[in-house]
Amino acid sequence: MDRPETKRGAGAAASLFLPDDAVEEILSRVPAKSLCRFKCVSKGWRGLISDLLRRKQLPQTLEGFFYYAYSDDGYGGSPRVVQWRFINTLGRSVTLVDPSFSFLLEQLTRTESIGLVQSCNGLLLFGRKRILDKYYSLGYMVCNPATEQWASVPSSGWTPFEYPGLSDSEEDDSGTGHRDFTVTYLIFDPAVSSHFQLVQFGLDWTSNVRSCNTYSSETGVWSKAASKWDLHDGTMSVVGSAFVCGMLHLSTTLFYTGQQLIVAVDGEGRKCRTMSWSEDHGDAVFIGQSQGRLHYMTQPDNNNSDTPELCVWVLEYYEAEKWVLKHRVSLLQLLGRTCCRATFDYGVVAIHPDRSVLFFVQHWDGKLKSYGMDSNEVCTVRSLGQGTRSVVPYVPYFAESLAFADKH
Repeated sequence: MDRPETKRGAGAAASLFLPDDAVEEILSRVPAKSLCRFKCVSKGWRGLISDLLRRKQLPQTLEGFFYYAYSDDGYGGSPRVVQWRFINTLGRSVTLVDPSFSFLLEQLTRTESIGLVQSCNGLLLFGRKRILDKYYSLGYMVCNPATEQWASVPSSGWTPFEYPGLSDSEEDDSGTGHRDFTVTYLIFDPAVSSHFQLVQFGLDWTSNVRSCNTYSSETGVWSKAASKWDLHDGTMSVVGSAFVCGMLHLSTTLFYTGQQLIVAVDGEGRKCRTMSWSEDHGDAVFIGQSQGRLHYMTQPDNNNSDTPELCVWVLEYYEAEKWVLKHRVSLLQLLGRTCCRATFDYGVVAIHPDRSVLFFVQHWDGKLKSYGMDSNEVCTVRSLGQGTRSVVPYVPYFAESLAFADKH
């Protein structure tokens, strides 16, 4: 009878007789963290895996979406009942990431919970809080689900202003019930640095900017923004964000005039550029990045007409601020019915980074749908259910980062 060691050696040797294409296809479905351990199988595997990891570190395409619903977000219960889900838009039979985020949940105590906030170039941003708190009082967690590396970010020290006479029934952590709140953005550009940054805006209940703090994983500390942000700068629209030309782009509206602007912010919170926006183009619905260019979606103020539309604008020439109308579609075609406002009936959650495809959620039935601007086709991606929250696009990044050097 062969010894167990002999059988294991024979099995490893036999696998080397498979065609390289077959072995590569199998290994491509293995998480990057496990691939590194498999280099010791043989010299042939070491070379194949090293080449595969190098190619995996190249920019990837949209893999899918993470999401969860109100009933699963841990409010009022144990954080360990949180059940995130992943929608695979590439049709893979095996998901390359763990949608349960067990490697993060095991870092929490039973009185804590986390909520998915945003993604940027393969990293995910989670807010961390005590279960009964109304805001992310314990700071944040940033992770790479492909490598299962993570880092904890302390609280910036921001606390909501308590408005006199506010009753418990008026409390609301979304900013709509006379309650201050924060909007935090993740910046990560692996072509420039292996470290990430956070930009946190403190907003009052009318969405006016009161403060801006920034965090760098390189220094490990929060700092006040280098440029001043105050009530006079305007109302911030929470309609997505776009990382283009090394800067974060956000939609704002001037407090006194109502003029819409696009503000470009760097990792230190400085307002590096302000782009004006014509009122004739309509109200902002979504801002995002696709094919290396800034995209801005608006809904013109023609809701009284029989054919309200969604318009997609692209910034063809960044320096000259030349906007071109890329596409327009009637809401009747997009949704199957007309609507008054995007925030009530539907919400755009992403635009494909490589193709002219946008993704939106119908609020009345909880369906995630895609719309191809070239084909004019609307497709149902997944029925998410009522109360769906935090639909976040995911583009994988397989390289390990120095920002997580002390976490595995």
